[in-house]
Amino acid sequence: MAAAGKPEVYNFEISDKNFDELVLLNSHKLPVFVLFMSPVSMPSLAMENALIDYANEFAGQFILARLDVDMYKEVQERLQVTNVPMLKVFKDGNMVHQEMGTITEEELAALFRKFDISNPDEDLRLEAMQKRNNGEFPEAIQLLTQAIQMNPSNSKVAMDMCQVFLDLDMLAEAAELYTKFPNKLKETDKGRFLIGQITFKKLALDTDGLSAIKSKLAANPNDEEAMFDLAVCQIATQDYDSGMAQLLSLLEFNHNAKGGGAQELAVALINMVELDDKDKANRFRQQMSTALAI
Repeated sequence: MAAAGKPEVYNFEISDKNFDELVLLNSHKLPVFVLFMSPVSMPSLAMENALIDYANEFAGQFILARLDVDMYKEVQERLQVTNVPMLKVFKDGNMVHQEMGTITEEELAALFRKFDISNPDEDLRLEAMQKRNNGEFPEAIQLLTQAIQMNPSNSKVAMDMCQVFLDLDMLAEAAELYTKFPNKLKETDKGRFLIGQITFKKLALDTDGLSAIKSKLAANPNDEEAMFDLAVCQIATQDYDSGMAQLLSLLEFNHNAKGGGAQELAVALINMVELDDKDKANRFRQQMSTALAI
């Protein structure tokens, strides 16, 4: 039972036996979002976590139903679910929408908006991040400021503001904002990714700067110190591919470059990138293994 005054969270694990009752019948009352998933599929688990967050945030506005296709085959075959994750939305007894595979945060938010399920501050945040992706940083900051004024408890807005500050090399502002995050927020993947960026930017401040570093390398292409510092500066500007390429060149030249510091920096970069882009991190890891085998 939900607490007095609070809407109930509708989040169910379903089976072949109760599908019609929990999904089709209930869809005459509320939209039912059915996730066909497998507990051994990482994309399925990511979708499940995102949808559970929505179920908690928008309690009482829709029903989340999760079906394990490894255990239940009847509904899976009946609805022709060939891959997971697959999301099907039911309303008034009929399937009205479906999504195959993983979908982005923006796409998921847009889907929920189709069923009038959204928060104004979250809509502003997503719009702001689209502006950020387009390079419209002042507009992004303005929208994030409006969003935080609308709902100061939306931690995603604070983290996105920190990211925009880092994009703009506003290190002091980003670091100050990060210190205000609760420990629980700092321990999330996004929080750890942010502190990783802050750390690399601080490391870059201890170098001579890109112009001086490039001059050193022009005079001596094998200058380990300059090669290392160049990688630091490239990573600090979020050019992770160039930074990793620079470290790989350094490691191919000397596996123990900077007394092992080059390897440590490459591992730190991989660990940070993995929080945001696992495919890129895996590619970096393979490249590093190859470089050290030479």
